[in-house]
Amino acid sequence: MSEETTRRELLGAVGALAATGATTSVSGCLGGGDGDDNGDDDEQSDPPAFSLDSWLAAPGEVSGGEHHSVEHFSFEALLAAENSLAEGAYSELVDRTNGEGNAPFPLPSAAGSPIDTFGEYVSVDNNRQQVLYGDHPADAIGDGLVENVGFERAGEHREFELFLREVESRSANVAIGVSEFVLLWVETESPVEGLRTLADTQTDETPLYGDENDDLGTVLDHVGDGDRVLAQTSAEQSETNLDAPVFEGEVGYGYALDLDGDPIDETYAIVFADEASADVDTVEEWVAQNESEDGRFAPHTSVSTEQDGRSVLVSGARETADPFVGLFD
Repeated sequence: MSEETTRRELLGAVGALAATGATTSVSGCLGGGDGDDNGDDDEQSDPPAFSLDSWLAAPGEVSGGEHHSVEHFSFEALLAAENSLAEGAYSELVDRTNGEGNAPFPLPSAAGSPIDTFGEYVSVDNNRQQVLYGDHPADAIGDGLVENVGFERAGEHREFELFLREVESRSANVAIGVSEFVLLWVETESPVEGLRTLADTQTDETPLYGDENDDLGTVLDHVGDGDRVLAQTSAEQSETNLDAPVFEGEVGYGYALDLDGDPIDETYAIVFADEASADVDTVEEWVAQNESEDGRFAPHTSVSTEQDGRSVLVSGARETADPFVGLFD
């Protein structure tokens, strides 16, 4: 059995929590962890402030590799803009949070709660690390993971109760951290250790991606405040491929959807190794190739391109929002 097959079986299992309502039956009856050694942490009455960059552990700290992909959804903002979403987007959003469709959201599926109880959702390194803010029935989620999905209790760390599921046929296991306002997911060979490391980003004990990699910091300076964000870094690209797109000299790439305005704003940020290699002309050529028919800029009423130091920014306005735009074609 392939790793992808067993992974989808696991996602189907956590998605079943939403279908059965296993974790929502006692919503609002949030219990403090028995024996937690963190004292007042259990008695939080307000959710912690959210900052995307603060949850991005440096590559190698939680999961491996030198570069990671980052994705952020603000469910609250997307639901508030429901009438401005592209046709079918709202239904797809709900399906993904329920563990359904071609690309389900693993951690929201595991929570098994209605989509309107979720706030910010972050996925890093192709879902190997996930963070979900919301109003979580913590005790019920934990019980549902153990009773319905085959997780085992694996101790506590800070405000989180930890749960582990080992999968014999896979090289990576899954651990979930449960608290009243934040859920964590780590999928690695040693995920419980990874959960602790991910939680410790909030106490400055774990080095952060943006601090260790200035290219990601620059990408997030341009797009990090969006209601949906995509970001990544890479080794310096040696050649241009407009079909991807990839640009010679590129070291970072990001996207932001901002739902506050009317029309809706989108921003693409291409970060180059230095200011001299920032190629505005080639980025403008890419934009022009994608302004007609099914191109990514076809729905836009206006598009502009500008250089900002070693970055080239493409800004566009559109009447409806597509929350599933990707960085690559």
